[in-house]
Amino acid sequence: MSMPCDCPEDQSRPMPTGGCNYLVYSGGPWASFYRLIEQALPDVEMTHGRPTVYPDGSLEFPGPPPVIPGYRQEGSRLHPAWPSCTMRMLKVEVLNGSLGITGVCGNCQSTQSGQEVSPDQCRSCPARQSPVCGSGV
Repeated sequence: MSMPCDCPEDQSRPMPTGGCNYLVYSGGPWASFYRLIEQALPDVEMTHGRPTVYPDGSLEFPGPPPVIPGYRQEGSRLHPAWPSCTMRMLKVEVLNGSLGITGVCGNCQSTQSGQEVSPDQCRSCPARQSPVCGSGV
């Protein structure tokens, strides 16, 4: 049985291209978690080139780095600016050649659960220091 295509009528606009992966914290040092971004980078061409990911989780691009919310620039590197939170996931995405790394709240006690969050939202979250969801505490 085939289903009809729900493609838009206007085929003149290019469709977005890229890839997406999620990182979930599973323990250990935070630098090791951010280091996993190297493995999570989709295997597609990027406008700013493929970054080098250093052991501290910082990113360095072949040329000027893009602006990535959740990262702060220090010299030629971008450093993670997220506070420690075992319930936050990172969405590593390349969309139309642009790298995006977005924090996604995974704390079911937060009003932001399942939504993209900025480092400031994460820092001010009252649920960030609470026990893991489902622990009954």
